[in-house]
Amino acid sequence: MAVRCCSLLALTLASALSAGPQPGVRNPGADRLAAPPSTAIVPLPPPPGLADLLKAAGQGEGAAQATLASMYYMGEGVPQDLPEAVRWYRKAAQGGNPEAQAILAMLCEEGEGVPKDPAEALAWFRKAAAQGDVDAQARLGEKYYLGEGAPRDLSEARLWLGKAARQGHLGAQSRLGAMCLLGEGAPRNAREAVQWFTLAAQAGDPGAQGCLGVMTAMGDGLPRDPLAAYALLLQAQAGGNARAEASFPLVLKDLTPAQIDEARRRATSRAPRP
Repeated sequence: MAVRCCSLLALTLASALSAGPQPGVRNPGADRLAAPPSTAIVPLPPPPGLADLLKAAGQGEGAAQATLASMYYMGEGVPQDLPEAVRWYRKAAQGGNPEAQAILAMLCEEGEGVPKDPAEALAWFRKAAAQGDVDAQARLGEKYYLGEGAPRDLSEARLWLGKAARQGHLGAQSRLGAMCLLGEGAPRNAREAVQWFTLAAQAGDPGAQGCLGVMTAMGDGLPRDPLAAYALLLQAQAGGNARAEASFPLVLKDLTPAQIDEARRRATSRAPRP
């Protein structure tokens, strides 16, 4: 049974952390840098105040430069012009604007409007992260975890993921919980893993719900509670965690029909606390 439990936990972790951002998890930069329209852009008349914005941007005001860059990127109020967007993002980033730094990092990461350059992306993510940009902190931690743009460094990954996690970034909380559970970058700490998974699970992250459900079913880092574990696993399944159902046998054998009904009620009414 111990081997099977560990295997299920490993599968749950793999599902939670390899499939990309889950529903309810902040997708770094998604609210800032939407995909450009696929259809031809019809030029719009300059919006009121565009002249003032251009003047402010030309005088080195970072917020104006970032706003102008976004307009050129999206083709909002001006013809869509990716090179011009990159030019203004770079000016704003070089002037210390953290949002522009984070977006420029993503453009370098994807090779959009600039040559693809993981090392430059890492450098801009670090500048933005140092100023407290939560998405940049999460991306930087993930870069160090995966070894993208720099050698893999689990200590640096934990440092930056921790900063993002403490600001409420769900993806960072889930990744940090997994690192604590697996002993990556520091000795294994199941109790700390429970703390991070709990925060993300209560905010609706199905990956964290699945991991926390398995840990609750196993009594790893917290007292064993089959009812709470089943409620968590049901929530994870409803949220799209494909591996959650594989862990049902860990708890169903220990639950009465009344307890199963109670777990289902908890799963649909609130975030079950382990």
